[in-house]
Amino acid sequence: MFTDILQKLIILTVGIIFVSSAAIIFFRQKNVNRAERTQIFKTAEYLNAWIILICFVTTIVYGIFNHFELKKTVHAIVSLNYSEASQALNSNGTRYNMAEIICDEVVERAIKKGALEDVTVKQLKNCLVVYPCVQGGVGDESQYHISTEFAVQYYASKDTAHLDSENVIKLITSSYKEYYIEKYTDNFSLDPEKPDFTQMEYMDIVSYFEKETQAILNYLYGMSEKNPSFVTENGSTFNSIAGKVYQFKETQIDQNLRSLILQNGIVRDRDEYVDRLSYQNKNVDFDRQKNEASYRLCNEAIDMYSEEMTRVVLVPTWDQAGKYYMGRTKVGVDELSVMATNFSNYVASNEKEIMDNNLVIDKIASTGQDTQISSVDTLIDSIYESVKGFEKEAITAGREYSRHRMNQCIAVSIYGISIMGELKTLILFAAFVYVSLVLHHISKKFPKKA
Repeated sequence: MFTDILQKLIILTVGIIFVSSAAIIFFRQKNVNRAERTQIFKTAEYLNAWIILICFVTTIVYGIFNHFELKKTVHAIVSLNYSEASQALNSNGTRYNMAEIICDEVVERAIKKGALEDVTVKQLKNCLVVYPCVQGGVGDESQYHISTEFAVQYYASKDTAHLDSENVIKLITSSYKEYYIEKYTDNFSLDPEKPDFTQMEYMDIVSYFEKETQAILNYLYGMSEKNPSFVTENGSTFNSIAGKVYQFKETQIDQNLRSLILQNGIVRDRDEYVDRLSYQNKNVDFDRQKNEASYRLCNEAIDMYSEEMTRVVLVPTWDQAGKYYMGRTKVGVDELSVMATNFSNYVASNEKEIMDNNLVIDKIASTGQDTQISSVDTLIDSIYESVKGFEKEAITAGREYSRHRMNQCIAVSIYGISIMGELKTLILFAAFVYVSLVLHHISKKFPKKA
């Protein structure tokens, strides 16, 4: 604030000298004739040592204040390089909002990330402005334009003068990238709250762990399809992490935990759980009967076709080049064969589910061994922590990939103090001071009255 006042005071002083000198010359020129005016301008000391010295000193002082003022202002250009940006959309298809670049969450994240002291979110946000680099109009279609570049400008206030301006704009843009990645590119997460395992049946806990680990695997497989060669900072790939999760699922959950529960017939409420499994078997058996009936109907319909109709049928058609050829077409038996295969698979799946439930019922038919319950509970807690660890590792890898991709899709260019720009400003100011001082020196040679 102090340097701003002094800078403006210097400009105002030089401006007053320029205006007053020009006014004196304008009004006093009537007091001399044309020849005298010409003589005054010809004999003026344009290279006066005092004028040059004062001009030099004034310019140096102004340059110092101007440098401090320029350090307060920094701006960055955020460029969106993904295809959806040209339609004013985020990478996930939602509407893009440039105000999020300096929203409260981004500013708060920047303050925490940079450990900025003695500044609040409101104070820092008041120093930031965001606007599109190229703005369109709505007059006609030729004026329509969706900007994919946005300028973020920071100007230090008295509350933020103690902060480094360039560091602030770097923190804001990097925090926005993290905010964008978390909100629009990576939203994978499991159940954040730990379930109360004491209120769940042990086999239900096994199913819960299988569901959670399968969700992690699905996420990792999906990320691997996007970029199978991506390597994280610790040297892992999506496939290598998925391999660890799959191995853990097979050994710790399916073999150790499930086998320990079944072999010892461990159950919290045997009668209630047996009734539940029996009820599930009835429902599954009903589906099995429907699928089996559908399978028989498809086979019966296939048998109704004559052999001549089930042979390959060739019909004349033409390709994209307009040339005719004989193409094979499908007949009804093809569709029926596919449907029969699907219903057969459904029946097999239903029968397997019934067999699995019957196995569990047989295993827990006898009273569970209480001596093994504490071991199972300990194993459950250990598996839960491991699953959460795999979830964190998967999310971390996914976010690293998102940052890698977004570094290409969201480019940031920061523009601080330009040395050439400062030099141009100083040269123009020096010229202004020199002209003002020369005019002041010349104005003294014009007499007040003729």
